[in-house]
Order: sequence, then C-alpha cells, then structure tokens
Amino acid sequence: MLHGLHVYLRAINAPETAGDLRGLLRTASRAGRQALSADHCVVWFAGASSHPPLYLVDGDAFLDVADPPFAAEAAAASVARCDGTTLPGIAEVPAHVVVAPLSTSSTRGAVVLTRTDPFTADEEAAAGIVASALGMALEATLLRAAERFAAATASRSTLLERVTGLLQTSATAVEITQRIPAAVIEVLDCRSSWVYVLEGEELRGDGLPPLPPEHDHLRRVHRSADNPISEAVRTGAPVVVSGDDIARYRDLTGVEPEQIGVTLVVPLAGREKVLGALSVGWGDRSPLEHADLELFAAVASQVAVALERAQLLDAERSSRAELATSHEALATLARDLQRGLLPTWLPQQEGLQVAARYAPALAGSEIGGDWYDAVQTGHDIALIIGDVQGHSTRAAGLMGQVRTAVRAYVSEGHDPSTVLRRTNRLLLELGAELFATCCLARLDTSTGLLSVATAGHPPPLVVDESGYREIDVDPGPPLGVLAEAEYPTTRYRLLGRSALVMHTDGVVEVLGEGSEVGEATLRDTLRATLREEPDQPAERLASTIMAAIPHALTDDAAMLVATFTGTDSGRLDASLWLPPDIRAVASAREFLRDRLLAWSTDELLDEAELVLSELVTNALVHTGGGAGLSLRFDGAARRLTISVHDSSPRHPQERTAGPDALGGRGLGIVEAVADAWGVLVGDDGKTVWAELAVEAD
Repeated sequence: MLHGLHVYLRAINAPETAGDLRGLLRTASRAGRQALSADHCVVWFAGASSHPPLYLVDGDAFLDVADPPFAAEAAAASVARCDGTTLPGIAEVPAHVVVAPLSTSSTRGAVVLTRTDPFTADEEAAAGIVASALGMALEATLLRAAERFAAATASRSTLLERVTGLLQTSATAVEITQRIPAAVIEVLDCRSSWVYVLEGEELRGDGLPPLPPEHDHLRRVHRSADNPISEAVRTGAPVVVSGDDIARYRDLTGVEPEQIGVTLVVPLAGREKVLGALSVGWGDRSPLEHADLELFAAVASQVAVALERAQLLDAERSSRAELATSHEALATLARDLQRGLLPTWLPQQEGLQVAARYAPALAGSEIGGDWYDAVQTGHDIALIIGDVQGHSTRAAGLMGQVRTAVRAYVSEGHDPSTVLRRTNRLLLELGAELFATCCLARLDTSTGLLSVATAGHPPPLVVDESGYREIDVDPGPPLGVLAEAEYPTTRYRLLGRSALVMHTDGVVEVLGEGSEVGEATLRDTLRATLREEPDQPAERLASTIMAAIPHALTDDAAMLVATFTGTDSGRLDASLWLPPDIRAVASAREFLRDRLLAWSTDELLDEAELVLSELVTNALVHTGGGAGLSLRFDGAARRLTISVHDSSPRHPQERTAGPDALGGRGLGIVEAVADAWGVLVGDDGKTVWAELAVEAD
C-alpha cells in the first residue's frame, strides 16, 4: 500500500499535470483506484471562482452532477463511511464506500472509493492521505492558472493603456492613422500594422512598414474590392488572412508573404457605421490564438471611438472656420435688430430725467424679447418695461407688437390697469402662444403720484425721502395667459427727490444661483450711490447700476431709470393693497404710521389709527375679499383723507349696539371721531372715506 501511495503522489505532482485541472483529476482518479485496490474511484471538485464543478468516475468521462450524495461528508474534517450509497456513474450499488474530503482551506471536494470487501483502518487512513494530497495539488494548479490569467491580463492592459494614451493625445484622424500602427508594432513586436479609414467609397490607409514609392497607389482601396480590408468593412466581422490568402493580401499591400504571415483584419465599428479597419500581420507566427481576436477587438473599439470623435472634431473645426467670418456679422445683425425695435429717444421734463440700458446676453446671437419704453401724456409720463417669453425672431416680433399696443393704449389716456387688460386681450387674440410680462408705472409730475400695475413682472424700486422700498403691488398674471385677467393699480406718492428703477430678470439673475445675489447687489448699489450723491443724473445712475452687475449676462437685460426732483404741491398720496385676512389691519396701521411721520402729520396718529382700523375691519370682515387703502394729505387745507375700497356694492349699515355687544360700533366710532365721512358706490364696488382736520398751531 505504501508503494501505491508513493506512485499516486508522484503521478499527481508530475510536471505534465501542472496547471491542467482536468488532467490532474483524471490522473488522481486512476492512480487513487490503483493505490488502494478499489473497485471504483470518484473524484469530485466542488468548483472555484473561475472554474465550474467537476465529477469524474475512474478517470474516464466527466459527469454533470450538480448535487453529489456525499456533499455533507465531503464538507467534514475526516474520512467517513457511506456504505450502500448509490453513486452517479456507477451502475451497481457498492457494498462499501469511503468518502475522504480534500481537507484544504480554499478547495472543496472529495475522493470517493468503493469496494466489495470492507476497507481496513489503514486503508481508510490512506484514503485521507490521497484526498489531502489531491487537495494541495488542486490548490497549486488553481494558483498557477490564476497567475497565468493575471499575466495575460497585465499584458492586455499594458497594450490597451498604451493605445489609450496615444488616442488621448491624437486630436485628428490623421494623427490616429499615423500613431496607432507604430504603437501596435512596438508593443507586440509584429511585422506590420495598418489603419484604413473609410472616406466615401474608398478606404485610405497608413501604416508600417512603409510602402515603396511604386506601390503608393495601394494606400487607397475601394470598398467593393475583393480583399480582406474591404471584406472586414463590408461585413463588420474580423477576417483572418492565412495560407493561400496571403498572396492575395500581398497584391493589396505590396509586402512579401514572409513579411506578412498570418494577418488579422478587425473592423473599426462606430456607433452607426463601420469607419474603417485595423490590420496586423505576425510574419511566421501561426496559428492565430483566440486571445488575439479578443485583444484586437478591444483595440479596434478604442480606435473606432477615437476616430469617430476625431472626425466629429475635424468637421466641427471646419464648420467653425466657415462660420468664423459670419458669426460676428450675425451677432451684430441681431443686436441691431433688437435695438431697432426699442425707442431711439426717451421723453425728458424739467425735474424728471429718464435713462435706459439694454444689454444682450454674452453667449449666442439670438434675439431676446426684453423691451422698455416711455410715453408722455400731458403732465404724466408712463414708464414701461417688459419681457416676451423666449429668444427668437418670433419673440422679438411679438415684443414689437406688444410694445406698440401698450404705447397706443397709454397715448389714449388709459390708466395702467386698463392698458394691461386691453393688451392682454390683444395678445390672446393674436394667438401667439407666447406670453409676456410687463410693468407700467405712470407718474404725474405735477403731484409726484405714481400709479403702478404689473403683469407677472417685478415692481419698481424706489428711493425717496422715506427710504428704499419695492412698491407693494397686487400683481396680475403675465399677458397672454388668462382671458379675464385683472391688473389692479397701486398708487404711491414720491416724496421729494426720488429715483425709480425698473428692470427685467436678466439684470439680477446669476446662473446657478437664482436672482438673490443680483437683487442684493442692485439694492445695495442703489442705496449707496444715492446716499453719496442724492442728485445724481439718471444716465450716470443707470451706468453705475449696470457696471455693478456681479455676473456675465446669461440673458438679455433691460433697465429703465428715472430721477425726479419732486414737486411743490401740498397734496400727498399713498396707497396699499390689503389681502383678505383680518391680520392685515395691523399692516394697515403700520403703513399709516409711516406715512404720517413722513408727512410730518403725526399729531393725527391716534384718531387716524382708530378710524382706519374701523374702516379696514369693516371691509375685510363683511366683504370676504381684499381691500385697497388710500391716504391723502392736503397741505393747503390741512386735511387727511382715509379711503378704503372693497369689491362689494352694498352700502355699510349702521347698527345700534347694546352695552354687552362685542361689535356693531364701527361706523358710530368713525362718525364720532372724523370731521366728515361718506360712501361712494361704483361699478367695481364701494369706497368708504373719512376726513380728519389738522388743527392749526
């Protein structure tokens, strides 16, 4: 038995079995059966990460056995008996069965021995030795296979990395066809390498070794020609040139057969079509290995991607060169057309200066829809700014129509609300499928009264004696969206020397950050500039604001700036829109306090707050909608008028309240405190007003 074990160990460790997994298992099965004088010897290998399970009976044929009956015993740490177990591949049921696990940390499996006679204890121990030795031999074989695989992978990676590096520095198709053949020959030590690029119906090639001058015409191959290069391009499949085909390939390249040898031609397949072919010749090396096909399929894929990219870049460079002379002309034409749709001059008055700025986006030459305008009617001047959706000639054309319509309605003398309402209906009738935003502010230069309505556009910014503020406007929807849209008018009194700024969103929007940064910059610039020079002219103020924009313009930007020296009129007005919320009463009182302090009439504050609270509360509670608050102080008559407008035409009712009633005293309080009060009812609701006189000192 010792001699048999010696023969077994020598057989499974023989050089010819090194690295051959199947050969090792065959040798182990046959030698194990002989060493222990067994009737049958089954060798089972449970598999590894890169190798499937193998089951072998007596060294003959491998069987497909997914779940051997002795799997549990094979997982144990010692030899086990399984007498009478039916085994796949063995017809009779063996009387005596010994299962010896391979007993290694990384290799699972077993050696199974069967015999008619019982196994002795020594034979069972020998079976354990047989299995243990096989386990170690298996580990060594798997390790060698892994090493060979790693070496092959490293060589493959080296070639692919080299090709990748060259392709990354090749910017044109010419550079690719010149560099790749040299790299392939250097890395693989092959005889020849050529890259062919499909241009129309011809394949143009470049490679090594260089063709002699008399064969220079062979650099061009027709796509329909009968040769391996054309065949690979037409079929999109690799072509192996060997044997009698070598002579045909020589006719194509002019290279002698001994220099060509076995040649592989791999198509360069792009995303939508075959771009050309890569050919590599090995001289006398033969036969071609399957690994070569896989390797050059990967190389060809990389070359195809780079070639496709280079062709696109070549086409782009050509297009850029053609467009370079016309791009600036197109951009200039777009800017000139845009400016041609804007007013060439703006009205000016004594005490009022108006300046405008328009700047196209820095990228692209498309026409935007931003516009501005100023229209004078008597003592009034209407300041208008807007933006049509989109950037195109269509948007610019619609902008011209909207600007003309707004100018026409303003010239007819309509108030801002009516102008926007009529323009909205006109835009819907045009069926333009584009919308526009607009802000219209009408200034009465004799009184300083500013009337503002907006259609989805930011309201004006004002700096006057009361400080900086964004006029609180009840906005309407953009023009061209809702047929029955309303655009409420808000009134504000400019106090003394004032500056007003209106702009489109391009002035304040910062790419990736929204408009907060730009809005803060605009606000800070406006405050700081007027603090240092309150009487700064409108033109200089507009230039200062545009210069402070903290970003490159990603959209068209339009801005309208007006500076107003104020009026000597003794009448002062202010207004505020109140939402349908009883908490708005507090906002109304705060607004009243600010106005009275600014107008130096704070001696009326207590009485005025009481009257205002009752009028506003009555409007909000009994109508269910919002209300418009207006304040007017007549300096000559020394009278303050508080007016609250709501949408209900119902006349307010006076009620008699009992001593325990919580309400019902509102109009009574107004009548007791005010010098006069009354109600005006119109088509759009009613206005309840009350007057308070300022006693002479």
